[in-house]
Parts: sequence; C-alpha cells; structure tokens
Amino acid sequence: MAVCIAIISAGLFHYVPPEDVKKTFIYVARDLTTSGDDIVFVYPSLSTWNGPERFNLSAEDETYNITYTWSHDKQIYSHRAEIPQELFDFYQNKSHDRRDYAQYAVSEYDRDVISKLADSFSAHGRRNKYSDAEIAMNVISFVHTIPYTSDLETTGFNEYPRYPIETLVEGGDCEDRAILAAAILYELDIDCILILMQDHMALGLKDDGNFSGQSYLHNGTVYYYAGVTDGETVIGIISKNIDPTLLALFPVVQNPVFSAHVNQYMIGFDDVSYKYILQGTVQNAGTGHGDDVYLRIVTNVTNADQDVPDQLISIGSVPEDYSADIEVAVKVPRANGIITIYIEGDNFDSIEIGGFYFNLGNR
Repeated sequence: MAVCIAIISAGLFHYVPPEDVKKTFIYVARDLTTSGDDIVFVYPSLSTWNGPERFNLSAEDETYNITYTWSHDKQIYSHRAEIPQELFDFYQNKSHDRRDYAQYAVSEYDRDVISKLADSFSAHGRRNKYSDAEIAMNVISFVHTIPYTSDLETTGFNEYPRYPIETLVEGGDCEDRAILAAAILYELDIDCILILMQDHMALGLKDDGNFSGQSYLHNGTVYYYAGVTDGETVIGIISKNIDPTLLALFPVVQNPVFSAHVNQYMIGFDDVSYKYILQGTVQNAGTGHGDDVYLRIVTNVTNADQDVPDQLISIGSVPEDYSADIEVAVKVPRANGIITIYIEGDNFDSIEIGGFYFNLGNR
C-alpha cells in the first residue's frame, strides 16, 4: 500500500538588530510550497527598511561638518558633508579584517552620506558635459586632497583599511583613498575595480576606448590603472616608486555573506512520520542587504521509494549586520534519510548551512 507523506512547515524569524538600534522587528514566514491554512500572520517586513534610520540624531548629538575643496580641469570645487558622530563611531567599531577590500566601499549604512557626495560630482559632470571617465577623474582629484595618514601612526596596525566615513573624517593612506573613490563611483554607477599591489592600492577604471597604458583584465572587462596618491594624475601610468607586482583585483559590488548554525530536536511522532524542530541563527555578515532570503530544506529518504518535496521557508530581506533567530517545524517519513538545509536568495550564492541524518524506520 502506498504511503502518502505530508510535508508541513512554518517558521518564526525574529530579527535581532545591533544594540544601537532601538527598534525590534518580527517577521513570520510561511512554507511557499503550501497554500490555504498554512499561511501564517506576517508582521511588517524588513524589506523596506532604510539604513539611515539607524542614525536619526537628536539636537544634542554631535555631527562632523566638513567642507572639502579641490581642483580639477582648471576649476575649483567644494562639497560640505554632515557626518553624524554616531555613524563614524559605528564604522570605527565594525570589523576591519575583511579580505575583500571592495566590501569596505559598499557597506549599506553610509549610503546617505556617500550619495550626497556622489550627487555633487554628478551635478559638476552635467554642468561641464563630462563623460563617465571625466567624472571618475574628478573623483580621483578629490581623493588626492584627502589628508594622508599612516595606519601605524593612527591605529597602531600596519594595515588598517578604513570605511569611507572614517576616511572622510580622519584621512587615510592609498588603500583608504581608493576605497573612498570606489564608494563614490559605485554610487554613480561607474564601473571600477580595486587593484591591490605590493604595498599599494589603486583604482581600475573600465576602458572607455580612450585610455592607454597599464591595464588589467577582470571577468572579460579591461580596466586601466588609476592612481589615488599624490602625483598620480595620468590614467594607465604607474609611478616609478611603486612596486607594480599585482596581488589581487576586487570588483566593487555588494556581497551579502551568510552563515548559520542550526540544531534539531525531535518533538513528536505518529504512525508514518516524526516531527522535528530546527532552531538556530542566520547572520548576514557581509555588505548590503540579502534580498529575498529563504531556507531550502531538502529531505532525502534512503531506504524507501519516496519523493519528499523541498520546503522553502521565506525570510525576506536580511539587512547587513543583522541576524535572524530561526525556529522551523518539519515532518519527515518514518524511514532512513538525511535533511540538508541551504540559505538561498537573489543576490548571493547559495550556501549549505548544515544537515542531519534520521533513522526512524524501526521505531
């Protein structure tokens, strides 16, 4: 006699924001493979959550008011930035050991400050009828004027990559200038990469048909060397005092990075199946929000001819630096098999976060 296996799941996801966020969000998810009564209540989603809301300051809070002045193409430009001290402190306390340097440039919570700076370059470009390459050169002229500060003297570390907000407030070295320039170009939708060399970092600008000199090929696209230190003013030319040994190229894109830990607990059974609770935490430790995040629960039965459909548990948008506490109920056949759990989404690679065997056929 054929056995019909019912697959039922529901999930409760409680987002736990960093301590400096006063709001608490709850998102209740459903199994996308079911319908009708299996839909559960949904509280306001984080999908429309806006990063700058983290830094609504009261009147007594401090703000860095900084005016930057620079010259380009025989013109003088200026921009006034208002940088909340709370935002600066937030980035001071973030991880500074990322191996992908581009991730410093595309963090989510400084977008408001960087976009206003980018808007000024866009306005200058429209007024002067600049091409994207000419706008990029104006950005490079701007970062040339950022005060040089040594990592060792200011932080005690030989290497200390700064987030753009930190560089705007306290200056930086070549890697910090390159990261700041990449952050502005990213906001302007101008394609660039970061070029890591021996004891040096620079930008790579996408070939526009007019560049020449030193170039690099990344994923089929040609990028030309663009220096960000004093005296580096010509695209494609590396200064003689710089070791040109290439170490790595970093595309400037947001990259949500997920990790998780999940435990399973048996909570009941009937004649044909057993019920488990899966509990754990999913965390986005990368840069940018994870879009349309969901868990895929894959059940493989090894000693019976049964096809168990995958279960999709929707989480929604998981912001940068957020974690989600997970509690999911699943049913499995009374047989031998394995459950494997994956995190999947629209803008990051699927990862396997764990699994467990069940051997219930003789119980």
